[in-house]
Amino acid sequence: MHVKLRFYETYYLCFIVDEILKNIADHLVNLDGFHCDGQWAGWLAPYKKYSVFHQFIEFVARDVHSDQAEKVDMAERREIFNSYENIPAALHDLKPYQLPIEEAFAHHGIEYQSFSDHLIDVGKSFQNADDDDVYEFMNDVWLSESYEKLLEQTVTEVFHVLFQNRNLLLDFNEYVSSILCHARREDAEDLNQSLLSPNGTLLRVRPPQWAQRAVFYRDRGRCVLCDRDLSGLLNLGNVENYDHIIPLARFGFNDISNLQLLCEYCNKIEKKDGAAITSGRYQSWYSAED
Repeated sequence: MHVKLRFYETYYLCFIVDEILKNIADHLVNLDGFHCDGQWAGWLAPYKKYSVFHQFIEFVARDVHSDQAEKVDMAERREIFNSYENIPAALHDLKPYQLPIEEAFAHHGIEYQSFSDHLIDVGKSFQNADDDDVYEFMNDVWLSESYEKLLEQTVTEVFHVLFQNRNLLLDFNEYVSSILCHARREDAEDLNQSLLSPNGTLLRVRPPQWAQRAVFYRDRGRCVLCDRDLSGLLNLGNVENYDHIIPLARFGFNDISNLQLLCEYCNKIEKKDGAAITSGRYQSWYSAED
């Protein structure tokens, strides 16, 4: 399986995700929209391919797109349009009539209704459009098939990059565990109680084969703590262990973002006290030494 990456604002969104997770306290009000009203109950179903981390990236991407739209100043854009109306080349480069979301659609080759066409449909021109027209246009965008395609591509690309960053995944799972630890079970209408132990933590579920393979190849078949080879090529006695970065006992959950590859020794000894640990050690593509 291959993923075709186009890298439009991908690393910018990666930065935003990282910044949020490193400064959770600064984003609590906004993050309430991600987990409020018992939404966290949907996180408990084990090992969905569209993981909770995917859902978080989607939440961030939607928020970024909304923020970009809110910062559009139509008065300023009309001024640019009027200033360069008689210089087509400059107007083409500046594109004051094209909104940020349209640039994303165009980069990914996704068909969409342009803001200009939207204005025609409502009987207006760009010269007399205002911020309310941007708002109405974006309301149509949020509900469009084009936007769903854009989100799918965007989330796929950001996940592809960030899934390799175990320290960031540790931050994400610490955030999730803090929500699950303090969640009021009675507030969730669709809570599947069969997934929970008597003390409210999640029961262990064996990772499916697809999740094991993804984590094994991401971690290069080596224990992320001691670097022991677990491929079975060098030593048949080294057994692979799929470890929860945030232990279930600490309100970790059964999500691919919460898995890492450990050897049996590190899983039993290094994490025997239920510590939430991972490693920032990665194999280099090549040696920098001559």
